[in-house]
Amino acid sequence: EQQVDAIKKWWKDNGNTLVIGAVVGLAGLWGWRFYNESVVEGQEKASQAYSEMLVKFEAQGADTGLENVQTFISANSDSNYAVLASLLLAKEAVAKKDFELAKSQLVQLQGQNKYAPLKPLINLRLARVEVELGQFSEALSTLALITEEGFISKAEQLKGTVYLKQGDVNNARVAFQSAIDA
Repeated sequence: EQQVDAIKKWWKDNGNTLVIGAVVGLAGLWGWRFYNESVVEGQEKASQAYSEMLVKFEAQGADTGLENVQTFISANSDSNYAVLASLLLAKEAVAKKDFELAKSQLVQLQGQNKYAPLKPLINLRLARVEVELGQFSEALSTLALITEEGFISKAEQLKGTVYLKQGDVNNARVAFQSAIDA
């Protein structure tokens, strides 16, 4: 009887806390599972929308497909697929010799991109577009942002091209030599 009374007393003191703790624990577990499922579902939807946009782009061609790409970028600006679509849009703008559109996309992409390995690629492409626009000082400042070892040779090569277009043969020679050394 003493043990039964002790158990009843303990249950009276701690029973509500135990039940509430179990309910909160189970609710947290179910909430976590629901959150994970919704994240995966959102990623799948973004992937499907990107695939559909690519199919439409390839079917319509570069002339009319650019509008669909821009619509996709604005609708999915918080996903990595928007970054990929921006790179595609910049590439097609360069192919159409619309360097202003390409520059605007790449500048927007510089601020929007959170994936560090893409930064040197974006900066290198932006510098190439700035060279095509004749904005040599901006191109050199953009190239100065590239510090990753794998991109230094390309950056130095482009610096040499910029200096050569400016008529600065000595700096061009130094930059080309740095590209060879890298």
